[in-house]
Amino acid sequence: MSVQPRTGQEGRALWRDYILERHQGRCQLCRTAAASEVHEIERRSHAAKTWANVVNYLHLCQDCHHQVIPIMDHAEQLAVKLVTDPEHFALVEWLKLRDPGLRAPERVTMADIANYLEVTDYGKGNSATW
Repeated sequence: MSVQPRTGQEGRALWRDYILERHQGRCQLCRTAAASEVHEIERRSHAAKTWANVVNYLHLCQDCHHQVIPIMDHAEQLAVKLVTDPEHFALVEWLKLRDPGLRAPERVTMADIANYLEVTDYGKGNSATW
C-alpha cells in the first residue's frame, strides 16, 4: 500500500493507518512499544498552514514521544524518518513546510541527516541506540 502525500486531517488519517500497518503498530523510534501518538517534526506553531503533510510525521509510542523526541534535533528526527519511512521522506518538501520560499535551504541538510546515520545504528535497523 502506498499513500500519496496529502495535507489536512484526511491526509493525516490516511498516513496514520498506512504507517500503523507498515510498522505493525510499533513505534518508529524504539520499534518495540505500541505506537499511539503522531509526532509532527516541524511544529504546527512554526508551520501553521502547511504542517499536515506525510513528510512531517512520525508515529511514536508515548515514552519516545515525551522523553526521547524532545532532546532530538530536526536532523536526527529526519534520520529516523528516512530509515523508517523512506517513501515519505522528502527533505526539500519538509523544509518548505516552514519556509515555502526556501530562504534558508540549509537549515537542515542531507549531510546533517547522514551524520546521524553514521554515528548511530539507525541505518542498520538496530534500535539499541535509539
